[in-house]
Amino acid sequence: MVRVRCVVSILLFMAAVPLAYANAATNPPTELHKVGDHWTPYNPPDPATFPAGAKVHIIERGDTLWDLANKYYGNPYLWPQLWEQNTYITDAHWIYPGDPLLIQGETAGDATAVGEGEFEMSAQDSEGGMTATLEDSTKPMPLGKEADIYCYGYLATEDESLPNSIRMFEDVETRYVKGASEQIAGMSVGDIIFIDGGTATGLAAGETYLVVKPSQVINHPVTKERVGRHYDFRGQVKILCANEYDSTAIVVQSCKDMHIGDRLKPVPQIPIPIVRRPEMVTYCDPASEKAQGYIVGAKDYDWALGEGSVVEINLGRDDLVEPGTFLTIYRDNPYGGPRILLGELGVLTAEGKTATGMITQMRYSMEVGDRVEVMR
Repeated sequence: MVRVRCVVSILLFMAAVPLAYANAATNPPTELHKVGDHWTPYNPPDPATFPAGAKVHIIERGDTLWDLANKYYGNPYLWPQLWEQNTYITDAHWIYPGDPLLIQGETAGDATAVGEGEFEMSAQDSEGGMTATLEDSTKPMPLGKEADIYCYGYLATEDESLPNSIRMFEDVETRYVKGASEQIAGMSVGDIIFIDGGTATGLAAGETYLVVKPSQVINHPVTKERVGRHYDFRGQVKILCANEYDSTAIVVQSCKDMHIGDRLKPVPQIPIPIVRRPEMVTYCDPASEKAQGYIVGAKDYDWALGEGSVVEINLGRDDLVEPGTFLTIYRDNPYGGPRILLGELGVLTAEGKTATGMITQMRYSMEVGDRVEVMR
């Protein structure tokens, strides 16, 4: 199995699937050979060739790159960085006891400096405004947390095809109010639910699916044209068994209350982008002349947005906006002067014409309707 690995000078983004969320593992290699005292399909390097003083882990039975990244980097989502250091491993699903792992990189040995999805912030005055900045912008780090991706949602077409839905809960009596039109109350991990849909509509026993609730239609903040519909993630369920038109599932993650009629969607293969944050655009920098759009929605939006806010924009893959892309947030100057620079956001997930991102820097508070531009 061939994998392409690339490093961009400004942005480090390993576009690989976290092992914990891969829909299905690849088949194990079949051609093994003996290296030293163990068997492996790879050609691991001799640890004696590693840099002087390098940290080395000899793989043990039960190890995974996911767990080892958590051990050495303090964050399992940094497993692509660990894999990147050991290029002899051609399939990250399969690592072999006895093979050596070189543990290095800009976060090795500094696991407590930045936790999962957390930015260490400091305030400084910059061009007349208060700017939130990362303590060390050169260090690759996860852009956001697992919940920012798997417990928020996405913006897509209004009529996305989601044929499978929750029919009922197992404990009908305790979740049904006499006279009500539907069962109520939230579901928790371990609860059993019954699905309207089966193998004929793509469900398969053993697979995990997101529970999705179609939500409000999003309109463009300026033109008022319909941009799409927000789909809310409620949690995840695993199919226990399925026939042609019916399935039984168990709740494996609960973000919000699930209800009768909520839809099922295959768990997308979405890694948390591992990024180096670029320098924020200044007033002396010209516009990038790349794709421009708007913030059209935001999570838990009231009246203002700032660092850490998760937002939706009306740019997507069709505009060359991918997970890990950074955009400048700005506002047109009402007096005709230079545009007002507000902050910066990094993209978490992308659809065809829309994307979800996190605000990583701010000079001033932002709002739905502010403009965005892909950075250089």
